Amino acid sequence: MSKKWKIFWVAALAFTIFFQACGLESVQTFIFDADAEKKLGREFDSLVIVDGYGNDWLLEKGNNMTPEQEELYAYYRARANEVLKQLSDSDWKSLLPSGSLCGPYPSKTKCTEENFFEFKIIKSDIINAFALPGGYIYFYTAILDYFQSESELVTVLAHEVAHVVQHHTRDRLVKAIGGQLLIDLFLGDNIIGSLASLGYAAQLMQNSQENEHESDEIAFIYTHRMGISSQGLGDFFGRGLNFDDDDDEGKCISEKSFLDDVLQVFSTHPPSCDRVTRNKVQRGLAGQTPKSHPLDKNKLNGKTYKELVNAAKPF
Repeated sequence: MSKKWKIFWVAALAFTIFFQACGLESVQTFIFDADAEKKLGREFDSLVIVDGYGNDWLLEKGNNMTPEQEELYAYYRARANEVLKQLSDSDWKSLLPSGSLCGPYPSKTKCTEENFFEFKIIKSDIINAFALPGGYIYFYTAILDYFQSESELVTVLAHEVAHVVQHHTRDRLVKAIGGQLLIDLFLGDNIIGSLASLGYAAQLMQNSQENEHESDEIAFIYTHRMGISSQGLGDFFGRGLNFDDDDDEGKCISEKSFLDDVLQVFSTHPPSCDRVTRNKVQRGLAGQTPKSHPLDKNKLNGKTYKELVNAAKPF
């Protein structure tokens, strides 16, 4: 073994011992505390929303919305606030920064439970939703149209909130900084370093899969407490998949190829069949029924979620 490799493995061992002794979460919190998380999310939000495209691409109150879009926006915010009510005191304690500012940009308001999270709807044909550190959560209008029930909306809302509560982005950043630092210091910019970086990237993606499962499980807890069926998560990820009609439990069928196996390893999202199956098991164990936990629990002016969306189009 060359001297360079010996130094690399000694340093890696030292990092491992340090992380185990201090606790990984303690190290991550030390590098990215609540203030740093909020500032990071705020920088991204201000860059895109203020310095980038401007507010005309947002669906939000006072931004030239039709009455029907205002109804949908009010419904969306009400469901988001219901999800936030499920957070524990310890969740809020780990989220709220001491010095960073919250509220509409620019802001001079201290962060509280009432203003920490910011839910924004982006006008786009892309079916997507994502969360950033510091409580910034974005939904695209296309995904609002793609949802078929309140359950689908709320479970994905709860899923994105769970990413923030669990500090998933912070954790990946700390791991990436530590791993890449070792690679850059001891292996350098060569073929060995490139292979090491690829291997470490794959490990980060695997962790992200674990993050997705964790957020799914927390979303289930939130929606169950709210009395809304978590079936929406299974419906959302199961759309377009094949199910075995001859199987009493409606087993999810997934045709696999070599490419599917490769994509599964490097994907940041678990296979949809896996998520559908997990969701079905959770609902069974919790005893969720259409009567106890309906797909559409709330209405606004007598309209269901899908009726509100259809009335609000085009966005």
